[in-house]
Amino acid sequence: MYHFIVNVHGSSGKAFLKWNKIRALLKNKKVDFKVRVPQGIGDATRIAKEISELPEDDIKIVVVGGDGTINEVLNGITDFSKVKFGLIPTGSGNDFTRGLKLPRHNPQKALDIILNSKGDKKIDLGRSTVLSTNDSRIFGISSGFGLDAIVGTGINEAKIKKILNYLHLGKLSYVFLTVQTLFTMRTYSVSLKFDDDEPVSFSKLIFLAAMNFKAEGGGVPMCPKAKGDDGMLSVCLAAGVPRILTFLLFPFLCMGLHSRLKGFYLRNCRTLTLQSDEKSILHTDGELVGNVDRIKFEVLPQKLTVLV
Repeated sequence: MYHFIVNVHGSSGKAFLKWNKIRALLKNKKVDFKVRVPQGIGDATRIAKEISELPEDDIKIVVVGGDGTINEVLNGITDFSKVKFGLIPTGSGNDFTRGLKLPRHNPQKALDIILNSKGDKKIDLGRSTVLSTNDSRIFGISSGFGLDAIVGTGINEAKIKKILNYLHLGKLSYVFLTVQTLFTMRTYSVSLKFDDDEPVSFSKLIFLAAMNFKAEGGGVPMCPKAKGDDGMLSVCLAAGVPRILTFLLFPFLCMGLHSRLKGFYLRNCRTLTLQSDEKSILHTDGELVGNVDRIKFEVLPQKLTVLV
């Protein structure tokens, strides 16, 4: 049995059309499936919780949606040991799909991969915990603090995204909003503790991204060497340089050529604790967590079985 969680409202209505094609293929192939359609924010989490708590040992959950729907579903799964996860992307960013090297624009091929999968591939997930409240959320792509979080959580409401989506240039909306936000936001002084190392201080922090996969924001390669199954988080941060210089270096970040440039710092870790002098936005996979100043990022090795 395949349990489909379908966000029919995504991608400016195109998701509904894609789902109709997928549903017809499932019926033609005589696949046993059920469909649940989230009706609002948080509903996909509730649905995933209900499905993952069914009295079955082999539950196949397939998301038809974008990165936001995927994040909601991951945070609803209560028993990862009996769930296999499939994905047919219909979003504009599709960074989770990109990380798994699945087809992003061919729903039929994505469905064939799911139906023919052995279900023996496991990947890592990440978890971000707000230390002041002990509230935590799982992420599949990335979690971030500062600039990338401000942009990532505001992008879905931005008019420029709707315009660029209409022109089939949706991934450029991340670039436009990043440049705009860079010159209006403040910077932060932070203390970072990687694993069991001594804390390290950074001034004028612009952003910090804890990555499970290489890219976020529609393909921006924050950590070009990140792997989603290596038991590590890959961290990228920008700090200690004027924002105008960061702006000039931004094209190098978009091309994945920033690792040796002054102002950028990259390393791998299993856990990372951040303490900031001021609160800023925290996101998981582009979903707003809150305005916080103390966070723990950690990897959950081999947590999710994927149908690839």
